[in-house]
Amino acid sequence: AHIQSMSAATLEPGDVAIGISFTGSTLDTVHVLETAKKAGATVICITNHGKSPITRMADIVLLSSVRETPLRSGALTSKIAQLHIIDVLYTVVAMRIKDRALQNINKTADAVLNKLY
Repeated sequence: AHIQSMSAATLEPGDVAIGISFTGSTLDTVHVLETAKKAGATVICITNHGKSPITRMADIVLLSSVRETPLRSGALTSKIAQLHIIDVLYTVVAMRIKDRALQNINKTADAVLNKLY
């Protein structure tokens, strides 16, 4: 949380901060997004609860729809739903910056090529 707060404090207008919290009430996540917003960044949250502290902080709210009981807190289903949203965001951004995304994919593949047998 300390590193996230420090990173959030260095953001500026044009930057984006994304906070992920199933309940939307994770104190550290909400505080980091507050710091990012004060710095001028656009704040996106991914949560399952539309009426939660994190949604009041966010400029853009992305909601998952997963049932989780108190006995299954932190269940894999909620993580998969959040991961799906992240994957969709990644794909949309990659499509918007197609050439740069392809260059970076090639650069990162080349960077680890010598790590394979």
